[in-house]
Amino acid sequence: MRVLFCVDGSDLALQAAVTAGRLLKPLRPEGTVLHVLPEVDQHLRHYERLHEEELQDIERQFGAQDPPSVAAVRGAQKALRQEGLKVGRKVRVGEPVEQIMQEAREGVYDLVVVGSRGRTGLGSLLLGSVSRGVVERSETPVLVVKARPA
Repeated sequence: MRVLFCVDGSDLALQAAVTAGRLLKPLRPEGTVLHVLPEVDQHLRHYERLHEEELQDIERQFGAQDPPSVAAVRGAQKALRQEGLKVGRKVRVGEPVEQIMQEAREGVYDLVVVGSRGRTGLGSLLLGSVSRGVVERSETPVLVVKARPA
């Protein structure tokens, strides 16, 4: 089973990914943590899509001062690996829903995991705009995980 864990750098998205990882662990999934940059970070403007090797390059260049996108995927990858899952990571640039859909198609994933709300979620909404867009447009099954605020 191939799983795409979508994170936006928020604690809620990280909690959602870890919760889904725990639920899926008996299935021994192979996963990818994906973060989509809605705008190109100046440090990353020469990359359209970042894969493991490029992310390691950036980490070597910045040391402890990871750009937020690298920190988001690194933190989620580390947390999922601590749960015993095998996960890689990617960063894409563009409109989040479109980039998640494109990655889901290109990566031939069996499941897409999103949090119910991320950075910009309003308390009164059931689903955030990204999670809602993914659910509405995805041809791949989507698991929406509601994380509890600290």
